[in-house]
Amino acid sequence: MTTVISRVHTVQEPGLICDHLAALTSLPKARIKDCMAKGGVWMSRPKKSAVRIRRATALAHVGDRLEINYNAALLSLIPKEPELVQATRRWSVWHKPAGMLSQGTRFADHCSLLRVAQTKLGRQSPLYLVHRLDREASGLMVLAHDQKSAAALSALVRHGKLDKEYYIIVRGIPLWERLSVDDTLDGKACCTHFQVLRTHAQHQIALLAARLEQGRKHQIRRHAALAGYPVCGDARYGQDKGELRLVAVSLGFFCPFDGLWHEWSVSGPDWV
Repeated sequence: MTTVISRVHTVQEPGLICDHLAALTSLPKARIKDCMAKGGVWMSRPKKSAVRIRRATALAHVGDRLEINYNAALLSLIPKEPELVQATRRWSVWHKPAGMLSQGTRFADHCSLLRVAQTKLGRQSPLYLVHRLDREASGLMVLAHDQKSAAALSALVRHGKLDKEYYIIVRGIPLWERLSVDDTLDGKACCTHFQVLRTHAQHQIALLAARLEQGRKHQIRRHAALAGYPVCGDARYGQDKGELRLVAVSLGFFCPFDGLWHEWSVSGPDWV
């Protein structure tokens, strides 16, 4: 049976965070240290947001609020390997593999793109997520290296100036060449533009390009299903199991720092 522990503790006496958590959970210190290194330990102080604490030698002071989220199964996972496509001082572009989270959870972040990219770049400070890509999907993502870069790149996203295209393989052959699905998701307006690129009559599947206005959770998958053509491998919004056939194939933007146009592309999902 997998060990799962979530505990919160307010410090009454100063000391090592590792010692406090070992006493709180009865876990061996080696496991506490592993949990800390992999992002499962948090600390907050009055009027300040909680932050991850990774150093085994970190100290806690009276009044600090400690939180440990320990899941042995999650901590035993080995991170997937994203591909670094390009890196600058301000940002980097990555090819995220399918099955990798964009960001961590309260329990761990060692298998997330943000943490793996930070480690690969040898950076001490955290990276920042500019846009998201479903865990089951693969493709291109840009990460910001500091708060100023995150604000500038996020502004591009808000104003529709981060150019992204996705390829999906869907069940069924659409009767249209192009279709825009303008439908509210989670109470927020959004629109997805689909274009048929290729069809396979024998397998009754089609390759579609998709572009987003806005960017709601699972927007492409949900709008494809609403249109009657769920994405292959989408068990949540379709009836499929297996690999999700959704890839972020291209990414481009005018860099707010050098003023130049940058663009990248990768291969789409495997065709028949």
